[in-house]
Amino acid sequence: MKQLIFLLMCFASFGSKAQTDLPLGLWIDNAERILRAQTSASVLKMNINKAEYQRDFTLLVLTDDRNDTQKVMVRMLGPALWRGNMTLKIDDRISFFEPRNKRTTIMSSSMLASSWMGSHFSNDDLMRETDLARHYSYEAKEAWQKDARNYHLIELTPQPSAPVVWAKVLYRLYIDNDRVFPEQVTYYRRKEDKHPERTLTYSEVKNMDGMLVPTVMEMRVSDKPQEFTRMHYQKIKFNTDLAASKFSEQAFL
Repeated sequence: MKQLIFLLMCFASFGSKAQTDLPLGLWIDNAERILRAQTSASVLKMNINKAEYQRDFTLLVLTDDRNDTQKVMVRMLGPALWRGNMTLKIDDRISFFEPRNKRTTIMSSSMLASSWMGSHFSNDDLMRETDLARHYSYEAKEAWQKDARNYHLIELTPQPSAPVVWAKVLYRLYIDNDRVFPEQVTYYRRKEDKHPERTLTYSEVKNMDGMLVPTVMEMRVSDKPQEFTRMHYQKIKFNTDLAASKFSEQAFL
């Protein structure tokens, strides 16, 4: 049902000739799901580089998009001080678990834009509450070829009443051998802004579990250009039969 609604929204938002000719929403959806597939199990390193501190985390990330109830689980594997901390999303419900005091906290919508563990990624980024393909309309801005790849720059504008933070998003992707790869996403607080508030880049495409995927994601904020948070995927397994118990609050214990 969600897929049908998504497709209808894509076609409804294609107002210009360029939008009618290009499946922009589907491209964005494919690019956003490149590291998730139907299900995914990933181990990655997160490096936070700020003027005040540097932190390194090892994370286990599970995703399940097999049905209408989207599920995401992030478990911290290290360092020891944070081991066992978990963030769980089941549809629109997001909860945190702290093993030291065995406390579970339900995240309010006001916390979505907050930093995840002091990084430059927000809770929304990791939990994928905002769906760029569903919550935004699209307009093709530029297209070009380089190294046998077809590149596209797409401007995203929020749908009316969409629960989103960013008033404009510029999404740069490319198509290689009929697959869509994300390359850079820039986020603007206001539509009229000339400079983005932050920039996400994808790089280091490698073969992981039989699929070519970007293995590095890096977020930078414009007002602190020397700072960044980098996520480097170490292992990924796609389309495994993840048990429902992996995405339950019972898994916290």
